[in-house]
This record gives sequence, C-alpha cells and structure tokens, in this order.
Amino acid sequence: MWSIAATRLAALAGPATLPFGATGRSPYLRTSAYAWTSGFYPAALWLMYEHTADATWLERAEEYTERVLPVASWRGTHDLGFMVGLPAGLASRIDPSPQRRTAYLSAQRTAARSLSARWNRNVQALRSSSYAGKWGVIIDSAMNAPLLIEVGQREGGAAGTALVRRGTQHMLTLARAFVRNDGSTRHRLAFNPRTGAVTGPIYGQGLSTASTWARGQSWAVNGFAQSFALTGDARLLTAARRTADYWMSHVQAGCIPAWDLDVTDDAAPRDSSAAAITADGLLILAKSEPDPSRAEVYRTYALATLGTLASAPWTVDGGRGVLQRQAYNVPSDAREGTYAWGDTYLLHALAVTETGAE
Repeated sequence: MWSIAATRLAALAGPATLPFGATGRSPYLRTSAYAWTSGFYPAALWLMYEHTADATWLERAEEYTERVLPVASWRGTHDLGFMVGLPAGLASRIDPSPQRRTAYLSAQRTAARSLSARWNRNVQALRSSSYAGKWGVIIDSAMNAPLLIEVGQREGGAAGTALVRRGTQHMLTLARAFVRNDGSTRHRLAFNPRTGAVTGPIYGQGLSTASTWARGQSWAVNGFAQSFALTGDARLLTAARRTADYWMSHVQAGCIPAWDLDVTDDAAPRDSSAAAITADGLLILAKSEPDPSRAEVYRTYALATLGTLASAPWTVDGGRGVLQRQAYNVPSDAREGTYAWGDTYLLHALAVTETGAE
C-alpha cells in the first residue's frame, strides 16, 4: 500500500494547486487552497514522510502545507479542520524543525479562532452554511469541530476554555439532532438561528432525507471518536458507539458499502472512501474505548476493512489516485472515482495501525 501510495502521490505533485480527484475517466482535477479538500494532499505527504523518514517527502509536505496555511484566517468556510487542522496538526507533530512546528501550531490556533466565529449560542453549534436559504449544519462538521477542542486544550485560559466548550457543544448538538434512535445519521438540518429549534431536514447527497448517506455516517463515526478521545466525555462515547455499531450492523466486515447505506442494489456505486474513513475512526475509537471487548471488536472490524481496501479493485497499479471506486456526489454524478480524502484517510488508518499515532 505504501509503495503504491508513494508512486501515486509523487505523480500528483504539480504547480501551485492542490489535488482534488477524478470521476470516472475525466481529467484529474486540481483546486486552489480555498477548496474544502485542499488539506488532504499535504496531510498524505506528512504521512508518507512519517512512514519513510525520506527527506524528499518532508520537502514536499512542507511545500504543500505552506500553500494552505494562509487559509487559516478565512472565515468563509466551516471546513477549516479539513483544510488547515489536519495537515498542520500532522506537521506540528512530525516536522523535525522546531520553528516550523511552532508556525503550524500558530496556523491551527488561527484556524480554530476563525471557525469559532461561526458559533451561534442559540443553536449551540457552528454554522456550516446556508442550505436552500436556511441556516444549516451538516454532519461533515463532526470532522471540523474537534479542531476547537484540540487547540483550546493546548491554549488553556479563558480563550482556550471557550474553544473547548464550543467544539464540545457542537458535537453534542450533532449527537442530539443528527443521530437517529437507531444510530444512523441525518446529513443536513436547518435551524432557526434565533430560537435554536430544528426547522427540518435539508436534502444533501444521500438517497433521501430519511436515508443514511454512507460518507456522512463515516464522518460521524470518525468525528465522535476523535472528540471522545480528546475530551473523555461519556456522551460523546455514546454517540461514537451508536454510530459505529450502526455502521457495523449494516456493512458486513470486510465489505465496502454502497454510497448510501439504504441502497441495496449490488450494482450501485460503492464508496471506498466512506469505508476508509470509518476504519480510521474505529481504530481511533478502539484506542480510547474503556471496554476492552468493544475495543477489540472495533479494531478487528477496521483491520478487515483495511485488508479489503489494500487489494484489487480498491487499490490497483496504474490508477491516478491511491484509493479507487470512491463516490463523490452520486445524485449529481453516479460515476465512481478517486479522490484526495479517501487516499488520506486510508493512509492515516494504516499509520494508526503501525505507530498508534492519531
């Protein structure tokens, strides 16, 4: 897997843009640093450097991380955890330069403050975006709110405490409003920003507002696992367990789900990225799960998934990205493809199995 990743990631290096992905046989697309996916490629480069200790990967990781750091002060997105928090967090741990590590921590701090500006005290959540003209939150935000918790805990003081509180409360709002009784998740919800009341679901990328979009469920599993690992909050452990158990009860071990967990057609597009994100989340959850028997179940399931993803047709020689047969937005384009986020979470899961680092 690492050998294949090395070849593919090196081939994706290029001009002052960031790899995004390709649907079907379309050209491989690249974006500016202000796309929600911009942080994934730099993060993958840090994982390659950590695995190989090769200075070439260090140089690449530093170069591409520098491209996304200016985004930290942008308040126009809720995806700063993906864009800055992920690559800068890895860099602050892995880069051998103390000066650079300090710069990465500073960028994380700026990104957390920028994200915190989207807080609404009535909703008790960070605003994701406007959906159909309504004040909205998306389950994907489960992967961004932990940035506030991480930075706040490191900073301390009144400002740090406020960040921790907002990040934790956002995750608790997701647990309350987005996680259904059976452990499945909604994709988008509209809220009244003056009263905090849920005003209804908003259609997103799943089969319907009542279904369970596969990647949305995977974001929930991973985000709740991260948040519990950071806070030790039993309510977040409950949310992590419920979303993880729902996934495992609907996707047989070693199997890759359709793009929506309510889709039963064997010919429907798969989403290998959702499987990789979930495997990564389960490994994180297994490390902090206080029940040893549950932890073993999560780890065993995650390893079975990684075993599948490391073989054809999910990872094959000659592909443009690392992980194949990912879904992007099936309602708009049903073709499978290869995308930066799936590559990164696959490598992160592999790194967790090898080093134990998060």
